[in-house]
Amino acid sequence: MPECAKPFYLPLQKAILEVGAHPIMEYLPDDVAKHFFEHANDDQIVYYPSHFLHGKVEQMTHVISVIAEADKHELKDIDPKKLAARIHSRKEYKEKRVKKEMDGKMTRTLGLYGTQAMADEVGMSLEEYRNQIIKACYLDYDDPIAERKRTFKNTEEIKNKLNALQIEYVHVV
Repeated sequence: MPECAKPFYLPLQKAILEVGAHPIMEYLPDDVAKHFFEHANDDQIVYYPSHFLHGKVEQMTHVISVIAEADKHELKDIDPKKLAARIHSRKEYKEKRVKKEMDGKMTRTLGLYGTQAMADEVGMSLEEYRNQIIKACYLDYDDPIAERKRTFKNTEEIKNKLNALQIEYVHVV
């Protein structure tokens, strides 16, 4: 979890413990990614600790990822080739996680923790931005999960209708 989401860290850990799960949490300083790419050599950027990462996947039963950014442009001055090399080096890890999830042996949850930097990026106050998150995630409904399932079902129906159309081409102006 990024440092800018620290207020969410302990309540999340408590919730995990209360359901009897075993939290293995990662807490990272906000500027750690930039620092890594500024100082790592090419071998360090593409290093793949296979035993560690494969063991991590083996033990995972649920993953909670928290998106929060202190600086939306932290990596803007980093060579895109370095970023791509790092992502590519982790491809096997990602594939193993996806396979485990698709096999029904792991679940995951993605959460968005709104920060001032994220709100500033879209010209909103932090309160407005967090209210948008609440609305987008249906947290203002009595049963957010049921509402999300209803929306997903409607989206699937629209997708299926569109896919059934005999469209040869689309002209966008």
